[in-house]
This record gives sequence, structure tokens and C-alpha cells, in this order.
Amino acid sequence: MTAEATAATIPAAPAPLSLGRKLSLAVGDFGMNLYWQSITYFLLYFYTDVVGLSVGVAGTIYMAASIFDGCIDPLFGALIERTNTRWGKYRPWLVAGAAPLALSFMLIYWSPSASGTVLVVVVTAAHLMFRMCYTSVAVPMASLVARVTRDSGERASLTGYRMLFAAAGSMTVALGTRPLTAMLGSTEAIGFLWVAVLSGILASAIFLFVAARVIEPQESAAQVGMPAPSAAQRWRATFANRAFCTLVVGLLGAQLAITVISKSLIYYFKYVVKDVDASSPALTIVTSSAFVLVPFWSWLARRRGKREVWLTGAGIAFATLCLFLAVRPTGATAATAFYIVMQIAVVAMIVSYWSLLPDTVEFGELASGWRMEAFLVGLFMFFQKMGLGLAAGALGWALSLAGVENMETGAAKMAAMLPIVIAVLAGAGVALSGIATYLSPMKRGVHEDICDQLAARERAAG
Repeated sequence: MTAEATAATIPAAPAPLSLGRKLSLAVGDFGMNLYWQSITYFLLYFYTDVVGLSVGVAGTIYMAASIFDGCIDPLFGALIERTNTRWGKYRPWLVAGAAPLALSFMLIYWSPSASGTVLVVVVTAAHLMFRMCYTSVAVPMASLVARVTRDSGERASLTGYRMLFAAAGSMTVALGTRPLTAMLGSTEAIGFLWVAVLSGILASAIFLFVAARVIEPQESAAQVGMPAPSAAQRWRATFANRAFCTLVVGLLGAQLAITVISKSLIYYFKYVVKDVDASSPALTIVTSSAFVLVPFWSWLARRRGKREVWLTGAGIAFATLCLFLAVRPTGATAATAFYIVMQIAVVAMIVSYWSLLPDTVEFGELASGWRMEAFLVGLFMFFQKMGLGLAAGALGWALSLAGVENMETGAAKMAAMLPIVIAVLAGAGVALSGIATYLSPMKRGVHEDICDQLAARERAAG
């Protein structure tokens, strides 16, 4: 490789991404959330009230598919990392996966004319197929953040734009699905299918646009000369990556707190505030605040550091939970204020862990020599999904241990115990998250030093 080629591949100071390039990649999260938020908000209802499955069977299918999804994330990551084409590692997966993902999404919203075991098998197969197709696009989409730039500040900025598009996709699904279902179909089954068709077409167009607009840098000379790691080497390098391991522990703590807070809102307004209708405006205010909070925390992460922003968010959350436990607000305004402040802290942690994730790639690369973008992203998504499931289970188990067995007959018990369960579980998650982040080696300036060492290594290899 000539000196000129090396300089083009490995700039001494990473050039900032243009706003157009950032938006071109970030819009992919809008497409991903057209799928993800739909199955989050509506698929269980579709299974029970449209397809006709029992609640137990529908829940089992959804749980099994979620576990399956989490398990295949790191496997797809390892597979995707072995891709080498003149168009890059990740863009070919977006192009090849767009249409199968759209078709599989339409299949999960197809109500087959079957019954009994055959119906369960068909629905399960369709759901598993969708999860595989979704992973084949989601992992490379997330991995592109680590690929397109090594600049930590640029990654924080890009993560902010991604979260804004994700929030826009979530609101589009939440507000548009029911009206479109009623408008497009003579029955709910037909309406849901047409919404799936339109979502698949729009999302596919977005993924093709991302693939066309995003430019993947060439592999560095050091990486070209490295043989692919074996499975054992890959896992050893991952466990030796202290930045990634502390990030995962922090993620699991944050997921516990985030899940408890998000899933408790409607219950808190129903049983403690005793005004379930007030939960809708509260939820709207809390979710829409992301459009202000994401840019603010992203800006602060670039100025003060991602680890520092995470610790700030954890500190706000812990102090708020202590005050909440002491006061236990019963008015709608006070309860809404509590959830808004918790949202401020939650967004800080989410912005931090998604923007810290690509930085752990270089931390591991410096130690092992292998650049495992897709594998680490896939493994991180596995822990995220497992954390979501375990946190939801922990909330249910905690309420059960507190004596709340039946929501209807145990309303008084629920009102008394729910604030305690929220404070204890969410507080434990926030504390774990803060401790892990404090122990993270990714202090401000560390990533820049790592990138300088990698650049020197790559120039020498060139």
C-alpha cells in the first residue's frame, strides 16, 4: 500500500461526518422501529383478538421468539463480520435483507385459515422467520456507526440523530396503526395486513437509501493482514475487553430501571393516583420529551464525555427515586413530574450506552488486534433483549412476593406496595449501572488515545 493510499484510508484526524451523511444513516432507525414498535405495541393483541390464540399460547410464542432472537444476534454478528465485498461489509446485508424482512413482516400479520396445532405452528414459524430477517438487517445497521467514523464525538452526535429517528418511528406506529387499520380494511385482519404491507414498502425503501448513501471506509492494512479469529479467540478477546464487559453490566442495570419505570406508569396512575385516564397525557408528555432530551444529552456527551453523562443520569435517577420513596405522590401532576424527571435520567443513560458501544470496538482492537464490530453489536443486542425479559419478569415476581396476586382483588395492596417495588428495583438497577460505569476504563480522552495508537499501528502495517 502506498503512503497516499494509507493516508486516504487512515486520516490522522478523522474528518467530521456531514449532516447529510449522519441523517442518511440515522434514518435507518426510523425503518427499524416501524417493525420493532409494531410487534411491541400490537402483535400480542393481533394474536389474541384477531388470530384467535389464547393469551397463554400467544405469550409463549412471543417469549420463545424473543429468546430465539437474542440467541441469534451474536451468531449473525460473527457471520456478518466475515463478509467482504467491494461494497463493504454491512451495506450488502441491508440491500439483500430489505425485501425478505418486509415479506416476513407481512407474514406475521397474516391471519391463516387454520386452527389448533397447525395454527400455532404456522404463527410460530412466521414469527421466527421475521426475527431472523430482522436480525440480518438490525445488526449491520447498528454496526455501521462503528464503521463510518472512529471519532467519539461524531459517534455521540450520530447516536443522537439515530435516537430521534427511532422516537419518530415509534410515535408513527403508536399513533398511526389503529387509524390506518380501520381505514384500509373491512376487517381488523385485513387492516393489519395492509398496514404491514405499507410499513414493509416504506422500511425497504429506507434501507436501500441508507445503503446507497452511506460510505464504508476501506479495511485498514492492519486488518487486511489479520486472519479471522476462531470462535474461541473471539470469545477470549470479548471477555478481555473490559470496556465492553463493564458496558454490558451497566446496560443490564439500566435495563432493569428503564423497564420498571416504563411498565409501571399505567399501573401507578390506576392504583396509586386512582386516575387511569391521566396516564395517557402523562405518557405522551414523557415520550415526546425525548425530542428535546436526546439533542441535549448528545451535545453534553460530546462536550463532557459519554461516561460522565451516564453517571450524571444515574445520579439524577437515584436521587429522584429516593425522594419518590419518601413522598410517594398520589396526585396526577406530582406523579407525572416524577416520570418526567426519570425520563430525563433514562435518556441520558440510553444515549450514553449506545454511543459508548462503538468505542468498545477500538478498545478491544488495540488489545487483541481483531476488529469485531458486528459481533460486539450482536452480543450487546443479545444482552439488551435478555435484560428486557428478565426485568419484566423481576417486576412481576416482586409484586407477587409483595402479596399482589390479583390486580382486581388486590387493588389496595397494589397501591401500597407498588411505590416500594418501583423504588427498590429501579434503584438497584440504577446503582448497578452507575457502579459499572464508574469502573469503566472509557474515561474522557481514553478513546482518542486508543485511536492514535491504532492509527500508528496501521501506518506501520501499511
